[in-house]
Amino acid sequence: MSSLSTPSISDVVDLLGELVAYPTESRSPNVDLIDHYADRAHRAGAMLDVVPGEVGRANLHLRFGPDAPGGVLLSGHTDVVPAGTGWSTDPYALTEVGGRLAARGTADMKGFLATALVLLEETDLDALRAPVHLGLSYDEEIGCVGVRGLLDVLAIGLTGAGTCRPEVVVVGEPTGMRLCNAHAGKVAYRIDLSAASGHSSRAGTEPTAVHEGAALVALVQGLNDPDRGISANVGSIHGGVAVNVLSPSCTLEFEVRHQADTDPDEVLAGVLEAVAEADRRLSAVGGHVTMESFIDYPGLETDPSLAPVAVMVDLVGSGAPGPVGFGTEGGLYSDRLGVPSVIVGPGDIADAHRPNETVAPDQLEQCGDVLRRTIHRFCSDDGPDVVGIAPVDHPS
Repeated sequence: MSSLSTPSISDVVDLLGELVAYPTESRSPNVDLIDHYADRAHRAGAMLDVVPGEVGRANLHLRFGPDAPGGVLLSGHTDVVPAGTGWSTDPYALTEVGGRLAARGTADMKGFLATALVLLEETDLDALRAPVHLGLSYDEEIGCVGVRGLLDVLAIGLTGAGTCRPEVVVVGEPTGMRLCNAHAGKVAYRIDLSAASGHSSRAGTEPTAVHEGAALVALVQGLNDPDRGISANVGSIHGGVAVNVLSPSCTLEFEVRHQADTDPDEVLAGVLEAVAEADRRLSAVGGHVTMESFIDYPGLETDPSLAPVAVMVDLVGSGAPGPVGFGTEGGLYSDRLGVPSVIVGPGDIADAHRPNETVAPDQLEQCGDVLRRTIHRFCSDDGPDVVGIAPVDHPS
């Protein structure tokens, strides 16, 4: 194991400070961070591909070690939620507060990205028999948007960093370094309704946008089914102009969270029929209804009996894997690459998405140790063999 050592915590903290200084809020540019990370990785011996996305944003694929199947892929997103107000320190300057490291993105999830890169900078790549891949994405926080372009490249094997078929994908979301193997999927829709304006005295005979929208809200609320793991929520609704006017417009947004083995189209079948019926009624008075998806990612339920997952259970040492209560890119990686995905990373999700986000240095140290042993087990010349998984055919 001489080729792999636990990364220096001081070096991890230094890099974390550099990464959080980039205000990579979702829908904002991240290319400066990508360039900085890619430059350090290239100097450490990585082959790299920058995968362009929306203007000013990009994904990054890195490969450390041989161009070969197998190994491990470490996944992380570069975007953070907006810092907002209420901070005791500068959200984009790493600050020690009570022995913890405060800044936006420390837990979610630049701490994982810093730890992974410092570890690989200190690794003897010539001693690797299988590659270590890193996948960095953008706009994860708004529905796992950016990673799809990266997965398009990885799935067809056209990336200059080589064909990517790891034994396991490790998504470094903040779990307190507890191994997780499942999360819900999610779809979210926006419904826009329009109708003819008019005097409110005609409300008993003419459809209105708000009345039709309210009926759809009740229908979405009725989708909730805790026994099946289905959670439906209307997050916003607005419309109308005055109490004595037939409402000419209404817009509502809703989401449905579902288990990995649930088809959301089946769950939403009744809503789609109701939208079509509302469109027919409103079309009769010159209006219409449209329904558009703006978030759609699959759930994850990785079989814990798979050999690579059993290895990760042993390496992480947190007991049997369980679910996380939030979505990740793990379901997309699993679907597109056909390999098992697990979730483990430093920090607590309860500290994310709020002012004064922090991560504890000992969590970063634990992450470094777990990643070191993971790379040794799956990729090192002197690491034991890991039972592989059967190839999966992917649609073009």
